[in-house]
Amino acid sequence: MKYQAIANTYQLECLLKKARKESFACIFLSAGRSDSRGDISIMAGFGIAEQFSDLSDVPHCPENPVMGYLGYDYKNQIEPSLKTDQPQLVEFESLKFVIPKAWVAVEKNGIISGDETLLNLRGNQNSGFAVSGDQDDSDRRESPLSKVLAAKNSPQWQSQTPKETYLENVERIKHHIVDGDFYEMNYCIAFTAQEDMDPYDAFLLLTHKAPAPFSVFLKDGNRYLLCASPERFFGKRGDLVFSQPIKGTRPRVFQANSNELDEILDAIVLMELEKSEKDRAENIMIVDLVRNDLSKVCEIGSVYVPECCAVYSFSHVHQLISTVEGQLKQEVGLKELMHATFPMGSMTGAPKISVMHYTNQLEGFARGIYSGTLGYVWKQNMDFNVVIRALQYDSVTKTLAYAVGGAITYDSVAEQEYRECLDKASAVLSIFEGN
Repeated sequence: MKYQAIANTYQLECLLKKARKESFACIFLSAGRSDSRGDISIMAGFGIAEQFSDLSDVPHCPENPVMGYLGYDYKNQIEPSLKTDQPQLVEFESLKFVIPKAWVAVEKNGIISGDETLLNLRGNQNSGFAVSGDQDDSDRRESPLSKVLAAKNSPQWQSQTPKETYLENVERIKHHIVDGDFYEMNYCIAFTAQEDMDPYDAFLLLTHKAPAPFSVFLKDGNRYLLCASPERFFGKRGDLVFSQPIKGTRPRVFQANSNELDEILDAIVLMELEKSEKDRAENIMIVDLVRNDLSKVCEIGSVYVPECCAVYSFSHVHQLISTVEGQLKQEVGLKELMHATFPMGSMTGAPKISVMHYTNQLEGFARGIYSGTLGYVWKQNMDFNVVIRALQYDSVTKTLAYAVGGAITYDSVAEQEYRECLDKASAVLSIFEGN
């Protein structure tokens, strides 16, 4: 298995050092599997020069990038019939978009825009534990941060939804499907802990242990998000918009008591996912939903599916990913695009509005920033991820939290779905493991 490492770990160390000094910082990284549709390897912004209270105020083609996020519960502003009854795990805003005071972008072709000094390019670029280009698992060196974090006790995680409740709720969801209330729900559970943590070191380690193409470090006051997302909500290049929903997961297979892959067993698991009728059906349901969402803002007849149910491999899991794309209508800006597509269909189920009413009743927490989106608008381009595989942290209350979920259909087996949730959590939780 090969990974594309982050462009330069020393650059990331410099950016995180800058983030320590600011009340707002956002660092986007493309690592892990190669993203053929992405132009940027690093996009980072610090401080707030201007903040927007409404998506309609975000400029269409800004010369300086606009960065920000939507929490899942922004859905209530898009669809007034929806509501959220539970508190968030960590209190993020439902909408925040800013033009940063300082920013830098590193394109994959090596072109750097913005303030190059943020990368401290004249420093020792051999520092750190990752190198540019492709590297095999056997070549990846362990970070000294592993020892730092492994020296601490792993957090004592408390489930917000006991396993017994989860299993019962899966059966309730299947009854709703039989009754025709909806035909697929993305049902999520959450875990919290009280722990003092250095989020900067933790993110540096996360990029090493679980490299992902849509990783983000977010600092918003005392709230932090460390995200190793494999999923693109949507990207925009000129008038072309594309979305890449994920549905279908299998864990990677490692040798006993080792970080080395068992290549034979891992390949068998990959092929099983590729041929799974259940997983393909779940994926195609969401593809249809995303096609419908994009058709609201794209030229008639332009929406199509160039890639359906392709298997992609990440550090801890294999995933089924599809691609849906179309030509945007000229008058469509960020607000129109978000209101037509948010939240990502892979995080709701279908039909989207109907199923979100029931999700609010069954999940014992407000998702908040989890299953929302983070991204940027720059010139004629946009790129936004889906906030999954993410650790939330409040440096004042010392609250740590993460959430995971999966698609429940009539064919779902509750025990297997619960196991899949734990498999998805393994990437983020790997930062608390020893070497």
